[in-house]
Amino acid sequence: MRQLDRSSCLSFIIYINWGLLSNIDKYLSSNIFIIRIIKENKNLMEIVNRKRRNGGSGHGRTTSFSDKKVKYNFNIDVLNLMCSYIISSNSNIKKSHIINMRNLFDTLDLEIYQRDIEKLKRINFIRKGIQARLEKDLKNTSLILTYINGGISDENIDIQAESLPELSNAELAYINETISGALKCTFIENDMDDFFDLYSRYKAEDYRDRDKFVGEFEDFVKNLNSKFRNAKAESMVNTAFSLEPEKFATQMSDVYDTVTATNRFISCGMQGLNTLVGGAFEATRTYLLLGMAGIGKSMLLLNLAYQMKKYNKGYQPKDPTKTPTILFLTQENSIEETVDRLCDMITGKHMAEFSKEEVIKILQTDGELTLEGDNNINIHIIWRADRSIDTGDLYGIIEDLEDDGYEVIALIQDHIKRIRSVNNYNGDMRLELGAVVNEFKILAQLKEIPVITVSHLNRDAASKLENATRGNKVDLTRLLGRSNIGESLLMLDNADCVIIANKEFDEYENAYLCLALEKIRNATPKIDYICQPFEQNSQTKLVEDLYTSPVYKLTLRPANQINSQSINMNGINMKKNSYTGIDNIASDGEEPNIFSPLMNGIRYSSSLNEMVENVNIDGENEEEDFVYVKPSPNTSINVNTYSYTTEEDENGDIQVKPQPLVIFNKAS
Repeated sequence: MRQLDRSSCLSFIIYINWGLLSNIDKYLSSNIFIIRIIKENKNLMEIVNRKRRNGGSGHGRTTSFSDKKVKYNFNIDVLNLMCSYIISSNSNIKKSHIINMRNLFDTLDLEIYQRDIEKLKRINFIRKGIQARLEKDLKNTSLILTYINGGISDENIDIQAESLPELSNAELAYINETISGALKCTFIENDMDDFFDLYSRYKAEDYRDRDKFVGEFEDFVKNLNSKFRNAKAESMVNTAFSLEPEKFATQMSDVYDTVTATNRFISCGMQGLNTLVGGAFEATRTYLLLGMAGIGKSMLLLNLAYQMKKYNKGYQPKDPTKTPTILFLTQENSIEETVDRLCDMITGKHMAEFSKEEVIKILQTDGELTLEGDNNINIHIIWRADRSIDTGDLYGIIEDLEDDGYEVIALIQDHIKRIRSVNNYNGDMRLELGAVVNEFKILAQLKEIPVITVSHLNRDAASKLENATRGNKVDLTRLLGRSNIGESLLMLDNADCVIIANKEFDEYENAYLCLALEKIRNATPKIDYICQPFEQNSQTKLVEDLYTSPVYKLTLRPANQINSQSINMNGINMKKNSYTGIDNIASDGEEPNIFSPLMNGIRYSSSLNEMVENVNIDGENEEEDFVYVKPSPNTSINVNTYSYTTEEDENGDIQVKPQPLVIFNKAS
């Protein structure tokens, strides 16, 4: 007699599912051994009635009303992997994966493990871990281990966590497929008695009346397919959501964990830009930055890559076995030019001005370009020639990095016209650019990363800027809009966030990169325009202010223009001459305080640089260009549009006067 072949069972089910009932006699006559072996095999679970539990916290449990179990003998290596799996902190493990594991282990016949203490110990470890994750909703590895080992009781399964290494995404996928395949096999074994009974009745019937069994065969296949779908090894990316009672809680839990995960957001080092994009750069989103040639688009991207490393220390990747990595794909500038610009950003000098040893030391010390401790984010810069790759090649680049131990947490590409779409648009640049943005968006969603790229504005934008410059206008970036997007409005449609960038100067010739928000999906930004200053004497580095007072301006208008106009400051419309008189400033017990008029009644501690409430504006002294406060003299603080410095006048009063500076540091 031929031995049972599970693949033959599966192929048989597929055969029926194709609706080839007209040939079923022929198929079964050559494969009837499958039915007989399943019927006679004492090791397989007998047919049981099953139903879905809809209430309580069943988490999609399949409830068995039979004491019969499946004799599925896992080897020790697979069980070790499953032990690592159940305590893993990898955020790619979804609740649906744990439910599949629980449903499989509920069907296991533990008698076959009784003589193998090591295997039985691991089986019990896994089952306790399943309870911890599903019933107690524990995710922290230490807490799961504590629960498995009996909490504060003396019960201890005695498996050392040190012997259970963290799993990679590839190992997670292997375990998911193993569990899914085992579950599907148990379904086939369980349902074959029903099928044998149905087939026997079909054969016993006169051939002219056999068509009445077609519905039963269809129901059998439909029921088995439904079980297969429920046992499928789901992707580590959420792809469906349903209100079905047995699925809602599980899917809602997975979605909530994904949306609220701290590693979903990556901040840059500029408060204003973080606010502009909705708080931080978010995974699954595509960001498109637009500007004229030469305004610093590539420079902005390099600033973002460097700042993302610098200001997200201790970042936890989804796969704890990997090093978080920002992938910087340059198709504009060579590797050498890009690294030299990075050196200039950090040191204010090009590499040629240092010795080799000096530049290495400075970049690692002053620039913090190391991978030590919580400074764990890598920057991986690669160059590809113009139009030499398409967006499909990005998956291979990212997956090659994964094989080398890196998890890409953000993709920055320079720039969008240099990369091809996976489809051929026969030279239609408008359609291709729109498609590339859409393909970036799909990549961002599948890899759960932000994708940031740049493109040009059109000739009309250049004409507007030139005419406005001749007219000595400021805030020129606000003059630009969607009609100035180069080549393709489809880019605007497909991107999640679109920002127009332009380099401008204030009345004192201080340089700023002005950023105007043109579109953002699913967010209501507090501001839609900022002017971020460059570091003094630098054309490459933007001022970083994430952990200090904000240095960005909301307008480059001179003070005499602000006096007579209502402007939007941090989302609040106000006139400058309506808040020039202040009294009643409460003390915080530290040093005397300085009032920030552009922050709507909020004062700063001059020592702690923190915002404190309860400042009253009395509306007096409206014609004077200063604010009466109580701080000590010789203090300065930024309030977005100006630096306000304090000094003592001839009457001994402390006054605060606006100083048009680029970089504002508190000094006392």
